[in-house]
Amino acid sequence: MSCCCATKNVFENSLHYSSPAHGGWGVLKMGHLIPESYTLFVSPAACGRHGALAARMEDRKNRVSYLFLSEDDIVSGGYEDLLIQAVDKLLKHLEKCHKVPKVLTLFVSCIDDLLGTDHDALISELSGIYPHIRFIFCHMNPTSTDTGVPPAVNIQNKNYSLLDVTEERDGGVNIIGNLAPLRANGELFQMLRDMEVSEIRHISDYDTFAGYQEMAKSCLNMVVTPTGKYASAQMEKKHGIPYEMALTSFQTECIKETYQKIAKQLGKTCPEVSAYEKEAKEALKKTAEALNGMPVIIDGEAIVRPFDLAKALLESGINVQCVFEQKVLPTDEENFQWVMEHYPDMTILQPQNPKVTVMEKHQGECLSIGYSAAYITGAKHVVDIAGQHGLYGYQGIIDLAQMMEKSAKETVDLKQLLDDAVIVV
Repeated sequence: MSCCCATKNVFENSLHYSSPAHGGWGVLKMGHLIPESYTLFVSPAACGRHGALAARMEDRKNRVSYLFLSEDDIVSGGYEDLLIQAVDKLLKHLEKCHKVPKVLTLFVSCIDDLLGTDHDALISELSGIYPHIRFIFCHMNPTSTDTGVPPAVNIQNKNYSLLDVTEERDGGVNIIGNLAPLRANGELFQMLRDMEVSEIRHISDYDTFAGYQEMAKSCLNMVVTPTGKYASAQMEKKHGIPYEMALTSFQTECIKETYQKIAKQLGKTCPEVSAYEKEAKEALKKTAEALNGMPVIIDGEAIVRPFDLAKALLESGINVQCVFEQKVLPTDEENFQWVMEHYPDMTILQPQNPKVTVMEKHQGECLSIGYSAAYITGAKHVVDIAGQHGLYGYQGIIDLAQMMEKSAKETVDLKQLLDDAVIVV
């Protein structure tokens, strides 16, 4: 669970502990990124409760219905017929309410995998009955977490699979992988405009399914989180849209290299970044002085590549003492090795390892970047972010530095913070 040695594997397999602070973007919410879509969630009752709570708390309950399966439904062999009947009943109800969706997403749980449902045949049958509606199957299957296409990756791929092939191509760029839009104050948008990019597109920009199809016209996919790589690779095969790994980083040199790669892909000259770089470094220096040695903990549920951030903060003189991460990502491996080599006393903890439930709470002043690490350690100061919070580029560094300074001055009510963040899945 923890280690101070770079030669030892610090990430062990264990039973999973899920703290009250664990959660964020569940698969249902990810599916709801598709504009003008509706969801039928098909599962045993217990499997749908968290998604239902989140949908209610976030005003999405009018976009999802449930087909709860009993043991008889599962063992009788009539599961597929039951599903078709449920779709028919649901669509007739939505038609009466004048809310017929453009897309019906059928979410199934791991029970469906055990039954071996022929999804292609079901979609073909449903499409024949309802030719004006698109159907896709999505999986909420925790057992696939350690596979090459875990749920968070699979759902993104399913979302973008709904884009139709078009011969039209413009100078647009798609931002892929991030679920929440990037912060509008980031220099990325000006940088892309300086590279003569005509449109900057993200799935959250669209209110209509027809408008969403514009993403198929773009000339490049920018992959800003690792979970978007698989979907982008499939889009390259289907649409011929190349992709560039442009992962969020808090290291100024990495950001510069990313902008240079994007410019090369677009056949443009990379704009000058020295002023942005200077401002970001100054922001980190100012934060290091303001924290004055206060211990900092980084939560891998808040920052996608926590060791990338750890390296950036440590090089700026900020006292990072602990990183919470369940398993180091391949895209963060180099940063992990750097941290272990240069800071061998660094503590690495797995937030889902049951051993963390018996660790002692931090007694002194401590700043946690993220919720789970704060809950487990008892940190008095918490940076209120989850899922990267739209941070990107040099401005992302500046924004995070300012959030750290502000949080270091305040003691928060963690329970209220979690309630406000709708942490239920």
